[in-house]
Amino acid sequence: MKFGIALPTYPAGATVEGVVKVAQAAERLGFVSAWTTDHVIMPAEQAGPYREIFEPLMMLGYLSALTSKVQLGISVIVVPQRNGIVLAKQLATLDHLCQGRLIVGVGAGWNEREFEMLDAADRYHRRGAYLNETIRVWRHLWTTPEKPFEGEFYHLEDVAFGPLPYTEGGPAIWVGGQSLGARRRAGRYGASWHPVGISAADLAEQFGVVRDAAEKAGNPIPTAVARLPMRFSVGGGPMNANRKIQVLEGEPAQIVEGLNDYVGAGASEIICHFGSPDGDEVVDNMEKFAREVMPHFQN
Repeated sequence: MKFGIALPTYPAGATVEGVVKVAQAAERLGFVSAWTTDHVIMPAEQAGPYREIFEPLMMLGYLSALTSKVQLGISVIVVPQRNGIVLAKQLATLDHLCQGRLIVGVGAGWNEREFEMLDAADRYHRRGAYLNETIRVWRHLWTTPEKPFEGEFYHLEDVAFGPLPYTEGGPAIWVGGQSLGARRRAGRYGASWHPVGISAADLAEQFGVVRDAAEKAGNPIPTAVARLPMRFSVGGGPMNANRKIQVLEGEPAQIVEGLNDYVGAGASEIICHFGSPDGDEVVDNMEKFAREVMPHFQN
């Protein structure tokens, strides 16, 4: 089992200095990946912890120059709210900035009003189809951009698109979401299935759809990598009041026991989300995790 860290790019109180501290601590402490989170604008009454949040791609570009080993990812970017061609260029550039350490977590989104405010309302009810085709057009542009591409949303003929990503074929794509469509998408297009706040039992039960979709498409079986809220205490209230999510909490021994359930369910990596916007507090939790939890999962 490997471990990543969700960077404190939100909620209110997050600072660039704190994000950098956590990303650099990840390299020092043996976390293999560090992740930004995406929202651009939210209805005030639904904003919750996303009322203040740093833009994920710009933050990754900054961190690329300040780290050297840790993989850098987005957990997850809401692709249908954006121009997919512009994203293809941004991601290819990011892959060069971090010299192949980029992982692209993608999601279809869930907040219709957010789509409306981003002038993407027409995509909301077709967001799954848009995401699927965008992944296809990324791979097209990242490998054979000189060839035509004809789809429902993209029509490309004689185009120039370069430089290609640093990683041959483009960075790995991790597919977020737990809906039936998201799990099928993960099997068809993803290197990993990346649900958030899922229980170990649900991970084991729901992964069958991912496996079946991959086998039907003739693809390698994706890995399962969950992002989990985590805290070394009990009873602190919900870490995200907007959605029902699984939280691992308690003393280190209880965290180890809970993580063993995820190992048994087939997870290959867990992205730890300690919830605080304070970089120093997150680093303190990371140090405790590295000292008292990680040794139980060393190969």
